[in-house]
Amino acid sequence: MYLLRESENARSFMDTIALTVDPDLRVESPIVGLAMDAWDRLRGTRAMPAPADIDAVKLPVRLLPHLLLMDLEYQPAFRLRWRLIGTHITSVVDRDMTGRYWDEIYDARAFEALTVGPLWVIEHRRPVRILGTAHYASKDYIRSESVDMPLSSDGLTIDRIMTVTVYDAP
Repeated sequence: MYLLRESENARSFMDTIALTVDPDLRVESPIVGLAMDAWDRLRGTRAMPAPADIDAVKLPVRLLPHLLLMDLEYQPAFRLRWRLIGTHITSVVDRDMTGRYWDEIYDARAFEALTVGPLWVIEHRRPVRILGTAHYASKDYIRSESVDMPLSSDGLTIDRIMTVTVYDAP
């Protein structure tokens, strides 16, 4: 596991939000484990599933409240947009940002921290586990376990990321 970056500002901010990246996928939550199993089943022999493979009928019902989908745009500039945010997430953070771009809703420090998982997935082309808190929603006392999983329409470019997040109140 490693933290965001080695800069002093990043370490200071990371201490505040307690974000940890786990490329070894040491999953603890049964819901997160179920998501990884579903992603693996949907991809079959491919490196990753396509966005069209993500269908509520094909996913275990228990995942749906924890499911987030983000669109990745590369042109004219790199941007992330929330396509879908499950009810577990919206109820914990007390807001629904479906359809909104990340650079419009998060301040620069939260944006930098929250993009760690998606950027890791883009670089490594495989899922990554993230441990953190709901700091961006002023609820840093609520811990989370997530997995970010790549999706690709053409089998090469990651154009969407499927995330499953479980929040646990202290």
